[in-house]
Amino acid sequence: MKTAIDDNWRGWIGANLMLGSTAEQIAHVLEASGIDPAQIQAEIKAAKASPYVRGGNLLSERIKKRDWLLACYRKLANQFDSTSKVPREHQLSAQDFYQNYYFRHRPVVLSGLIDHWPAMTRWTPDYFEQAVGDAPVQVQFGRDEDASYEMNSLELRSEMSMREFVALLKSDEPSNNAYMTANNADANQKALASLWPDVAGIDGYLDPAIKDRRFFWMGPRGTVTPYHHDLTNNLLVQVSGTKKVLITASFDTPTMRNHWHCFSEWDAQSLPAGNADLERPAAFECEIGPGEALFIPVGWWHHVEALTPTIGLSFTNFVYDNDYASFYTTHGGL
Repeated sequence: MKTAIDDNWRGWIGANLMLGSTAEQIAHVLEASGIDPAQIQAEIKAAKASPYVRGGNLLSERIKKRDWLLACYRKLANQFDSTSKVPREHQLSAQDFYQNYYFRHRPVVLSGLIDHWPAMTRWTPDYFEQAVGDAPVQVQFGRDEDASYEMNSLELRSEMSMREFVALLKSDEPSNNAYMTANNADANQKALASLWPDVAGIDGYLDPAIKDRRFFWMGPRGTVTPYHHDLTNNLLVQVSGTKKVLITASFDTPTMRNHWHCFSEWDAQSLPAGNADLERPAAFECEIGPGEALFIPVGWWHHVEALTPTIGLSFTNFVYDNDYASFYTTHGGL
């Protein structure tokens, strides 16, 4: 029995025509799904003649124009040696940070900014066990059983005592099953309140008057945050342990396989560090260890893996305007 073409298939045909697929490519997929070839040709012909598809082609051409402009940035970047790795700066002044990286939309690894924090000598698993103890904390749990664990993070929220969570870190067994992330920040405000005096801020970089734009991260070796981009500029600060970060430029978004919201279908195995080609973006690798921070510009894609048990923070309370989410309109549409 042949499969019938319904409105879902018709929408798929129209979208793929507007995205540049040929009639032959579309027909190949439909035939593999058991649809009669004669019906396929009739539907493709009708779609090409549809005023709705012809109107959509105008939007498609506008998207192609924007993709061309991004490709120009990509070509220029690939000819510039400094894009082959993420630069490192020690004790960089706030003025130079903003002038050379923040406003220029470039990532950088920073060191020498948080050496004065009490957290640098205090924040260990034992310290958290003593300071927070049996207080309940919210974590992401059950990630190993959900291939889309990051996209489904709200459904994977679970509660345990800090003591139980610390035991997972102390075992030093690699695991991505449990991770305390920025998505747990609101729920953990009370439990982690005693820790914030250990964080002294970063003069000139961050606005100390904004208290709700700092986020706590803690997890065992092996935790992974898959490729995604943020809706703000982000400063990822490492207090304890080491993370490996793969990072890809915002202008490579057309090749980032962005299938939903701010997430990508690429993973670290299919998109390791390497140069760009027609099918894949360039990806750069860096590590951030204790006392180091990575500035991730808004829209830059990144994949983060803990090489050891890790404790860290991320900040979005920069002294300059960091509001990009208020005019992000594609969530729910992509």
